[in-house]
Amino acid sequence: MNVKQIAKGLVALGVAMLSGSGAIADDASREAIAERLAPVGSVCLQGQDCGTQAAQAEAETNAESGGGGSDGASLYSSIGCAACHDSGAAGAPGLGDAEAWASRLEQGTEALYQSVYEGKGAMPARGGSSASDEEIQAVVDYMVAEAE
Repeated sequence: MNVKQIAKGLVALGVAMLSGSGAIADDASREAIAERLAPVGSVCLQGQDCGTQAAQAEAETNAESGGGGSDGASLYSSIGCAACHDSGAAGAPGLGDAEAWASRLEQGTEALYQSVYEGKGAMPARGGSSASDEEIQAVVDYMVAEAE
């Protein structure tokens, strides 16, 4: 075989590939490939309707409660408090653990609010969230009530 024959063969192969002879024949295969190449997740900011059930449920809850968004129990989960306080990670007092909360409760709720605003121990300021003062107070009040 000479160089011209090899070049012609490569050109023919390239033309065949570009013309679609090697293309996927059925839509099911195309869908399977598209599904495998789809992004793993997406970002949805609080307050945006991103078509998820969670966003819809939150909107319904806010509508039922007057839209205040300050329900301590739901905020506890949604702004991330549960991540540490359910497991006791990094020494966080567990939700409902009266013994772990006893010394903290003696300080009063204002001191507890301040601890969350500024951060304490391994907990960053505002628990690492962008929660408002009203939301933080609602969560602290909820956690205190659970510990009493």
